[in-house]
Amino acid sequence: MYERFAHEYAAHAEDSAYNALYDRPAVLGLAGDVAGLAVFDAACGPGLYARELLDRGARVTGCDVSPTLVDLARARCGGRADLRVHDLSEPLSWVPDGSADLVVFALALHYIDDREALLREFRRILAPDGALVLSTEHPTTGWARLGGSYFTEEPVEESLSPERDWPIRAWRRPLTAICAEFRAAGFLIEELLEPRPVPEMADRYPEDHAKLESLPAFIAFRLIPAPPSPPRPPGRPRPPSRPGR
Repeated sequence: MYERFAHEYAAHAEDSAYNALYDRPAVLGLAGDVAGLAVFDAACGPGLYARELLDRGARVTGCDVSPTLVDLARARCGGRADLRVHDLSEPLSWVPDGSADLVVFALALHYIDDREALLREFRRILAPDGALVLSTEHPTTGWARLGGSYFTEEPVEESLSPERDWPIRAWRRPLTAICAEFRAAGFLIEELLEPRPVPEMADRYPEDHAKLESLPAFIAFRLIPAPPSPPRPPGRPRPPSRPGR
């Protein structure tokens, strides 16, 4: 979807209110100390998160479906990251099991049709003590913008920005459905974050800051692999039947 406006989006996201001063601080905050960690940046876009992760000492691999965005990300990261063109609707067959300490998946979950399958792939490539940090549109934001029932689950075609011709297709879903997919894919929620704008936004983008202080636009999660379920104790043997019964 982003290929036709990749350069415009990359320039916008580098310094915009919602990307630079809202989502990136939230996601990177949930990621925590990444020094020495192997991080997989899924849907890496123009490399804004990847560059920050590298600067914080991580070893970064990642992918995006847009060749233009991958080229921009490689240039931004100066060759320090292994970034590839890959469609996340397909398995990550080139990523070994248990090879990532952290998966970062920023603002892209709502574009995926089979989200559970992708989340299971993330579960596969994560080390047993790893974590998945992701952000997505807050369910109340879509409901406030689109109307209808909050509990509607459907794909919606609209522009990424009301001021630009950036057509996208994304899913609207209630929070219950989002969390159910995490559980079905084998994850537990370690932390849920409804971000607040950083103070700098009040000076640079006062209208956006006021809006985000009253209604969240995104929601972010830190997920960890669920432990395997303990085996059920063997059932008691049935007593032998008595004659005449």
